[in-house]
Amino acid sequence: MMETFFANGFLFGEETLNQIHLFLGSWFDWTMVGFTTMGNEIFYIMFIPIVFWCYDKVFAARVGGAFLIGVLFNSFFKDLFTNPRPNPELMAPGIRELAIRYIPQDSPGFPSGHTQNAVVFWGAIAWYLKKKQAFLIAGAIIALIAYSRLYLGVHFLGDVLGGFVFGVIVLAAYLFSTAWIEKNYGLLNQAALLVIVLLVPYLLFKFLHVYDADKSLGVLSGFLAGYILEKGRVDFVPRNKLIPTITKLIIGFSGLFLIKSGVKALLPHMAAVDYFRYWLIGIWITFFAPYLFSKLPSLRTQEE
Repeated sequence: MMETFFANGFLFGEETLNQIHLFLGSWFDWTMVGFTTMGNEIFYIMFIPIVFWCYDKVFAARVGGAFLIGVLFNSFFKDLFTNPRPNPELMAPGIRELAIRYIPQDSPGFPSGHTQNAVVFWGAIAWYLKKKQAFLIAGAIIALIAYSRLYLGVHFLGDVLGGFVFGVIVLAAYLFSTAWIEKNYGLLNQAALLVIVLLVPYLLFKFLHVYDADKSLGVLSGFLAGYILEKGRVDFVPRNKLIPTITKLIIGFSGLFLIKSGVKALLPHMAAVDYFRYWLIGIWITFFAPYLFSKLPSLRTQEE
């Protein structure tokens, strides 16, 4: 069945990309690069901590958890289908150069991770904000990120549609599951939850060899473990005046990028090290950075 699906020339053909490309000049090229960057790892590494440290840690944990679960499932889907990306040599001039520059060399195409993650992340933001404007903005961002992947020639139309469908499924399952967990959180054993979020991702990493899952499983484990430890133990104030907020961001991102780059430079390049490095990133965001903030008197003054 999937062979027939992937053989569809309209959904998985370079000519479709040629036909739907808007040849508006370099300014539009850079606009699409900007929207595709909103689906890159660095955007989420910046956005989620800012929300957690400076706005609302519960909201950040909800949308951050949605994103991380979505990334994990996208890794599983890519490994399951291993469908190739478009061939730049079959694209029209103007698209070919963009595709050569931006196509990842070691990543399968189906489903589009940028599209799936955008649906899950921005869909979760809109759902938890529960405002009409949030749904409209989220829908526009999802559409623009999805189109940017087609415009740059890095995904087939079928990849993007698959990312949208899988994104909706993952988001719906996540919202249902977290609603149940939040409703019954007081009845759950906190120590058991901590063991689960530490042990299950590690076992999946060890025995389920899925494309690029070492990073997503590591950061998911650290992020959730830190959130469980922080809840009720660390009395840090997310919202501050301008100067304390800037101070938190400087401290927080200094630690984050020290972990991301420093551990990578010090330890050998291997999957277990990547798992550990991203685990440290996750727990730094939700526990160690907030703990440090809570110990600095100048950062405990809440915004008036």
